[in-house]
Amino acid sequence: MKAARLIVPGAALLLAGLALPTLARAGNGVHPRTPVDWQPAPACMTVVDRTIDTKLVLTYTIPYEDTEVTADEVADSRRHQFLAFCRGHSRQEPLPVWLSNADVAVAAAKSLLDPADVKPEDVFETNAEWQDCWFRITGDDERRPITFAEAMKPVVWDTALLPAGPYVIAGYTWEPVFNIWTERSGVVKVMDDPDPSKNPPALALTNEEQIVFGNEVMTLVGCLDAMDGSTIAGYWSLTTGETLDWQMFASDVPVGGDSFELEFQPPPESVGEQIVIKVEVTDPMDRRFTAHLNDVATILEPVAGTGGECEDTGMTFVSNPACDTSAGTDNPTSGASTSNGSNGSDASSGGNNSSGSAGSDTGPNEQPDAKDGCSCDAAGTGGAPVAALLGLGLLLGRRRRTR
Repeated sequence: MKAARLIVPGAALLLAGLALPTLARAGNGVHPRTPVDWQPAPACMTVVDRTIDTKLVLTYTIPYEDTEVTADEVADSRRHQFLAFCRGHSRQEPLPVWLSNADVAVAAAKSLLDPADVKPEDVFETNAEWQDCWFRITGDDERRPITFAEAMKPVVWDTALLPAGPYVIAGYTWEPVFNIWTERSGVVKVMDDPDPSKNPPALALTNEEQIVFGNEVMTLVGCLDAMDGSTIAGYWSLTTGETLDWQMFASDVPVGGDSFELEFQPPPESVGEQIVIKVEVTDPMDRRFTAHLNDVATILEPVAGTGGECEDTGMTFVSNPACDTSAGTDNPTSGASTSNGSNGSDASSGGNNSSGSAGSDTGPNEQPDAKDGCSCDAAGTGGAPVAALLGLGLLLGRRRRTR
């Protein structure tokens, strides 16, 4: 298995450019690569029924145009291409950055790299792990300039010659030597028969970035297309090792319908760390498919509360329903009450507070009384919320990059 690596496109490109030999320092060496922006947001599950049509139209946009190719770049640099993969992957085990040795040779001809430094696993066509699992949606000679006009054109994927089953789609930014990937959320299931027994299972996770306390349950949610009687299993791994060491946290959980939920209680060894998570579905015919969380999850140290109903056991230091003892009334002893009390909403953000205060009706020198059931301060003057935010800042500030 490849070494676990955390990829941070902006800063990482700059650091990588500074670290590489002079040979690879093209004029665009530290230029931020322009990603594919998969908009409108894709459905979690997209089904291609080839008895109806073999083609799927994909849409995307770009954040800005990027066409200023420098003299020392390859002639067709700064282009977008689209590919499909028969499985997902962890962000700690990134995809190869080259599609073919021909691409490597083109970059070498511009003195962007020494081809002897490129290992077989760095190139899709020679990578044993990805053999027969990657497919071009658009060809190498169809790479698109990064312009709004090109992005308005649909990407037509003809699945006619592909094996039936689930696929993960990604956009490829071709700008040697730092080519990047932008994965499309969700999964595409290609099938020839609506009978579930004739199709492998598919699933995808829909969670965004996860930041939770060690004593908070993380609920993983997603979409599913599988035979009745299928089950799911969950796995997690620290990101600090040379390789990922997947540990099972749930097994043989029955699932049905078109969605699922799976609870994850962070184990003690994950506290104060960043982790990766994956969920695997297995159907009664022992066919499997695995979905990965789109990003690393951050597990914060548990934050001790101030006691009573205001104890902080999760992300509720921003807005803790347990602290809202007023139920929307004008209770001056509740730090979460609003001045209008019309809808019972938590005014800790101050957005709808007609008095302009930050979530309390108390005067400038008054504090809610702890004995009334809530002594935490959602605005950040209390000890626990400040500690939580400082802990988050310190943890994010030391994101690990291992090779």
